[in-house]
Amino acid sequence: MTLVSNILRSASTRASTASATATVAKRALATASDEVLVKTALYDFHKELGGDMVSFAGYELPVLYKGENGGVMKEHLWCREEGKVAMFDVSHMGQIRWHGKDRADFIEKLVVGDIKGLAPGSGCLSLVTNANGG
Repeated sequence: MTLVSNILRSASTRASTASATATVAKRALATASDEVLVKTALYDFHKELGGDMVSFAGYELPVLYKGENGGVMKEHLWCREEGKVAMFDVSHMGQIRWHGKDRADFIEKLVVGDIKGLAPGSGCLSLVTNANGG
């Protein structure tokens, strides 16, 4: 085989593997039609704004918004215009429950967020750092 044939075969194998991985990931995030979906704290807000809600990883989330300002392209352009802002509901992401007497002390050694300053039942997004703080 020529070098070009080997490169093309390798690229084809990688593409097939990537496609299969994407399919498995998509199935893992899909929700069975009879499963009760969790509604985030922003569910009513999304619906009021015309959110087209879909099943994603066990949650009911907006995939796009209907109406005059809705649609993929309008939403894409909206958040890039000066003086405008977009919001992404992250309440379905990265949820971890820690247990133990010293959990807050332990977590504050790992992340940059003020964990001890959080009110009971609340949370925050933060970054996990390495030993050098990076």
